[in-house]
Amino acid sequence: MTYSYNYDFSPGYAYAGMGIGIGGMIIGLLIAAVAIVAMWRIFEKAGEPGWAALVPLYNVYVLYKITWGNGWNFLLMLIPIANVVIAIMTMIKLAKVFGKSGGFAAGLIFLGPIFIMILAFGSARYVGINATAGPQPSYTPPQPGPAPQSAAADDRWQCACGAWSTGKFCINCGAAKPEPPKPRFCPSCGNQLSGNEKFCGRCGAPVE
Repeated sequence: MTYSYNYDFSPGYAYAGMGIGIGGMIIGLLIAAVAIVAMWRIFEKAGEPGWAALVPLYNVYVLYKITWGNGWNFLLMLIPIANVVIAIMTMIKLAKVFGKSGGFAAGLIFLGPIFIMILAFGSARYVGINATAGPQPSYTPPQPGPAPQSAAADDRWQCACGAWSTGKFCINCGAAKPEPPKPRFCPSCGNQLSGNEKFCGRCGAPVE
């Protein structure tokens, strides 16, 4: 039995492989760009410079600074085996400093890129290293109080003609502002009367 082999090389395979490689590189660059933008946003929320996300090693230092309180803790990543535990603890602390619970920390560990985006572009706020993880209180804007009334508005009086005025004379008919009623007192016990009583409510004496 005779076997024949075809060693002809088709350029189409080369072009296909090249296209796949370029496409993978473009996707990788896009993912890297999104990750940098997300970390930039997270650093700014934590009060750190956003440009730190662009600097290698320094971005790791800042990440450990906002999560551990000491940026030099990132050197613990140089310890074999322990670096895996440190990386997991860092994700848990990252969720905590933004007021998130353990479920969100699990998302950062297993679905890091997605939850980093949620943390960066969501409503999460940096609450500090010593904060307790949990739901963040909603912000309630201060409600405006009643507008202060001017002295002129408090001094308004209504004339017998129906017009309202603030001066000593009516702006409609020119009548003088009536004098306020004088307080009345019981002639027997001196109790101040509040209305048109005919007898004192304290001693029962007639007041007219």
